[in-house]
Amino acid sequence: MLGTSNKRQKFNLVRFNKAELNRIMEIYSKKIAIGEWKDYSICFKRNYALFCIHKSFQLAPTFEIMKNNDVKFTLSSHNKIISRSNSLTVILKFLNKPSLRLIR
Repeated sequence: MLGTSNKRQKFNLVRFNKAELNRIMEIYSKKIAIGEWKDYSICFKRNYALFCIHKSFQLAPTFEIMKNNDVKFTLSSHNKIISRSNSLTVILKFLNKPSLRLIR
């Protein structure tokens, strides 16, 4: 049976490792504490892993951190790429910046 062996093969999902998740969650917890972000979601696929950040409880995420098979990271917002890098540190610098708000 030709198709049987393919079904039994285990495929690997791209995942964030523990150190990467800790670094993301460090920034996430600071932004939660000041009320800037509200929720997150994580998705693991064969070709990429996705960490989505939500500023409100809407359906669409505000920011997405993507890690692909080549261990390259992409930060995007509303389907627009903000930054690409081989280093998660470069990506997280953009998220660590304070959000400017108008206060009256």
